[in-house]
Amino acid sequence: MSVGHLKKPFNPSFFLFAIFIITFSIYIFNKFNLKSEPATKGTICLIIDDFGFAFNNDVKDFFEINENITLAIIPGTPYSKMVGEYADSLGYETIIHMPMESYDQDSSQYLFELHERLNASLVEEKINAAFKELPNALGINNHQGSKATGSLQLMKDVARSLKKIDKFFLDSFTNPESRAYITMRRYGVPVQLRQVFLDHIETPEKIKSNLDSLVSLSHIMPVAVGIGHVKPATLQVLKKEIPRLVQEGYKFVRLSKSVR
Repeated sequence: MSVGHLKKPFNPSFFLFAIFIITFSIYIFNKFNLKSEPATKGTICLIIDDFGFAFNNDVKDFFEINENITLAIIPGTPYSKMVGEYADSLGYETIIHMPMESYDQDSSQYLFELHERLNASLVEEKINAAFKELPNALGINNHQGSKATGSLQLMKDVARSLKKIDKFFLDSFTNPESRAYITMRRYGVPVQLRQVFLDHIETPEKIKSNLDSLVSLSHIMPVAVGIGHVKPATLQVLKKEIPRLVQEGYKFVRLSKSVR
């Protein structure tokens, strides 16, 4: 055999050097070219209800808190269209805060109220009319509705109507025996469930405590869903606390990203 056909001896030093060069190159690339995101401590979805009764500075200040807050507007109120258009212009997500019959509060003042006496056609008519007023809304949640959401037939009619127009539903869960969530799931309507009301007691201390509870839930749930209202005390707390939570690593997501 000629010398030209002899195999060169294996050089382990060269092999180790090559591995070192490749590994070091990957490390340098990752360090200087890829920005790693800090771990998320928890994911929170926050909805603010009852927009539509006013359009003053307090209302506008809610648009300065966080771009991923979802705004729920009551259709048929004096400023519903104006708030909807303002939200659209700033790229905020909106839903319809649909009035529904309650056991202990009179919601009959609302033109769009859903109640058990309506047949399926009238339910669909009212829902479609609400979306005509607020065409960029992506879904609905119930305003009041402790009686309405407990009605299986009414929730079936709501689910069928939403399915036809590809909208989602948030169960505000004003009734522990609500049929809304399970009915939406059964009819293939994307749905989510409220876990915490921030401001059923309107003091900054209580609102802060409820927000802390929502944050704690975000540690054990894929997304923790809270509802607040267009109230000065709520605004005061959220303006202070949300920037702090974001800085600490909590992520706020829009409702459309958390429905299933």
